[in-house]
Amino acid sequence: MRLSRLRFGLKGKEALGVTALTLLVVSMTTLAHLSQLSKIVVDEALGQADLIAKQIYAQSSRSLARAPRRNPQEALRKDPDVRAALDTSVGYSPYLLYAMITGPTGVPFLHTERDKEGGPLPERPLLRDILKLNAFRRFQALYQEGTIYETTLPLSLNARPFGTIRLGIATSLLRKELNTSLAQTLRIAGFALPAAWLVAMGLATLTLRPIRKLTRDVERLRRGDFHLETSSVRDNEFGELAVQLQNLGQQLQADSLKMFSEKTHLQQVADHLEDGILFLNQDRQVLYFNKAAETLLTTTLEQALGWPLEALLPPTHALCTMVDQAFTEQTGFRNTAMTLEVEGRIKEYLVSAFVIMADPQRAMGAVLFIKDLESVRTFQSLISYSAKLTALGRLTSGLAHEVKNPLNAMMIHLELLKDKLPGSNESAQQSLEVIGSEIRRLDRVVQGFLKFIRPQDLALKPVNVNALLTHLANLVSAEWEKEHVRFESRFDSALPVVHADEELLHQAFRNILTNACQAMPKGGTVLMTTQADGPGKVMVSIADEGVGIPPKDLDQIFKLYYTTKADGNGIGLSLVYRIIQLHDGNIEVNSEVGRGTTFVVSLPVR
Repeated sequence: MRLSRLRFGLKGKEALGVTALTLLVVSMTTLAHLSQLSKIVVDEALGQADLIAKQIYAQSSRSLARAPRRNPQEALRKDPDVRAALDTSVGYSPYLLYAMITGPTGVPFLHTERDKEGGPLPERPLLRDILKLNAFRRFQALYQEGTIYETTLPLSLNARPFGTIRLGIATSLLRKELNTSLAQTLRIAGFALPAAWLVAMGLATLTLRPIRKLTRDVERLRRGDFHLETSSVRDNEFGELAVQLQNLGQQLQADSLKMFSEKTHLQQVADHLEDGILFLNQDRQVLYFNKAAETLLTTTLEQALGWPLEALLPPTHALCTMVDQAFTEQTGFRNTAMTLEVEGRIKEYLVSAFVIMADPQRAMGAVLFIKDLESVRTFQSLISYSAKLTALGRLTSGLAHEVKNPLNAMMIHLELLKDKLPGSNESAQQSLEVIGSEIRRLDRVVQGFLKFIRPQDLALKPVNVNALLTHLANLVSAEWEKEHVRFESRFDSALPVVHADEELLHQAFRNILTNACQAMPKGGTVLMTTQADGPGKVMVSIADEGVGIPPKDLDQIFKLYYTTKADGNGIGLSLVYRIIQLHDGNIEVNSEVGRGTTFVVSLPVR
């Protein structure tokens, strides 16, 4: 509704402006025309008056020539032709009011109004002087009621003046001529103004049509719709403006997407911080806080946005008190210890508050950093625990080496003992075999333990997982073919290569394949499947048709030394789990007793 009123007002203003301009032009033209017309009317009246005065002068000269010795005034007064010339002149000209001949003293001795002969008459302004006035004063003089102007022509006899011919002209008679022209001009103006209004309305409609489209486009940009219609007209200013507006929409869309991406990225980074962050404006209203601060404010950012901090927390809350003090003193606080109740628990925090100043006298906002001391202590404990584990690993590694050396010596001397007792009884030989078997088993345990705890330096390089699994299947199938174990593969031909340690992956997948074969004592099929697991990941699935794993054992199979096999050492799957972890991957197992087990390994491409 507001937009339509704005359009109507703009259209009306444009039409009013064109009409006012037309009125001004018509008025100025009319005034110029009337000024020129008034001058023409006065000139025409003067011309007629001069002609009549000259005719009276000629008649008077003939009359004086017929009576050279008589008194000139007496001769003219008694000459009927002169009087007839005076009377005829008033009827001839539409402007003349009277005609007379006066003596040297200005007293008329001949007058078309005979009752005024011989008496004094007032002085009248000359009509010729009107031409010397400007247009406004000329109109004022012509339209002044009761004003009579005169034209004069001196009479002389023998080069001596003896009288004056005076003709009276009434302005009312001149106004009739002017009024006729004025009425015609006003009729033209009356026709021109409505015509100008209609033309102005039409022009306003044509002019406002592209403006309305531009207004709609701006409104769409304001609502976030950046896909504007392409303008088909580009040969005028509106077309160029529409093109620029479309370019602006495209730029705004690109900037909006970029800003949204950057905002999302920054928000994700802030949400992953362990410390709480809280931004307030100069009115102490919430502008932003991250996930860590949600537990303190007990609300989400969407619900708290724009609310003052006092409305989200009790007025006596320690954070509210700190913010009030920071804004009052316009200073900050660093690492202030305080205890706060969070979810029914009393926890310790380190809070820092910084006031952002717009100028030395005015604060424009504040930012709070809230550090959970419990998480800090937990992190410090983890670091200490990790250091202890590292030291323990070095100790156990050294211990394993110390155990391995006597085992090697024992194995050598056991073999020497066998050679020295070739003829001993069967019971002694059997005891020697048991001792050797146990020594070898203990050696395998020590070797596996060393492999598990020894730090690994990964030799990363591009690895084709499909080719690796194919090579492993060929190796293992040769060993298990006689046990009726078959291998099938469903590989993704577009599988990306992974950056990994090929030797370690070879060891991990061989352990999984060996376990799959061992789980099928009566034979069966091992199915290997590869596929892309979302962006940047590769998934490998190895499924068997074996005896399966009981549910109670599923959570234990990756633990070191845990095994359900009579001759197992519990190191193989633990080593698989560690190798996958070293590659930042993930391993899961699904199993059903009597139907088989599936190992699913997910590896990052990079």
